[in-house]
Amino acid sequence: MTNLYTIGEVSRFMNISTKILRHYDHLDLLKPCCISPDTKYRYYSYDQLFIIDVIRYLNKTLSIPLEDIKNLLDEYKSYDKLLTFLESHKEQLDKKIEALIYSKQLTDSLISDIKLQKKHPKKVEIYEQYLMSRYLYYNELNVSIYDIDKYVNRNIKDIMSLKNSENNTMCLLFSLSEYEKTGELIVKGFGIFSNKKIPELQCKNLREGCYINKCFLYSEENTKDSLTNLVRYANVKDMKLDDTAFLVSKMVDLSAFSKYDYYMELQIMYHL
Repeated sequence: MTNLYTIGEVSRFMNISTKILRHYDHLDLLKPCCISPDTKYRYYSYDQLFIIDVIRYLNKTLSIPLEDIKNLLDEYKSYDKLLTFLESHKEQLDKKIEALIYSKQLTDSLISDIKLQKKHPKKVEIYEQYLMSRYLYYNELNVSIYDIDKYVNRNIKDIMSLKNSENNTMCLLFSLSEYEKTGELIVKGFGIFSNKKIPELQCKNLREGCYINKCFLYSEENTKDSLTNLVRYANVKDMKLDDTAFLVSKMVDLSAFSKYDYYMELQIMYHL
């Protein structure tokens, strides 16, 4: 058979696996020009070798899915149709690039967090710290801390999709006066810190100033104990505390295997 090549020969000549060639055939993207009725061998023509190069270029270099390449080769013969297809494909590439850039930013943040934790281990005692102004974007809540997982697990994906790349830090809000009155720790809000405006969420400006802080491994009881200890510390030092307490943590900590491996930090602004 002159100018006809078996699937094995095409595989060797074109440096492409027979599995991929069969996949092309299955998709009706590139079918053998003939199949021997006796041996059932698949044969490709010399001209089809060029088509293989075109398919690989579109798929590997331009990242066009194989299913779309079939439509492209079959239907988009005119310049207008081809231009419409390529413009739509470019929009999809832009979205993928944007998503990859965001993923890289978050990965860089995780790397920085781990290096910082290695260099400066968490302080587990109460300490005082001067913090700069921060913007917290959050949703209002009114749920017990024992039920917070029901909310966070349902909404954390939506909040992370807002592409906050500054520090990937989340925060729970508590009312100090409500806790002292009832003994119940009620989460009043859940959100993230960001230097960019997030219209989907409410905004609270955490003022620049002095804060007392307590870092601890998370549990509901540890949270209550830490808040109680901060109040006692403030009373001894005659500090006037703001009513809102902030429970701050990283949204993702790859060294944690459960929520009880997460280090949290309670922060309350004070005045002398």
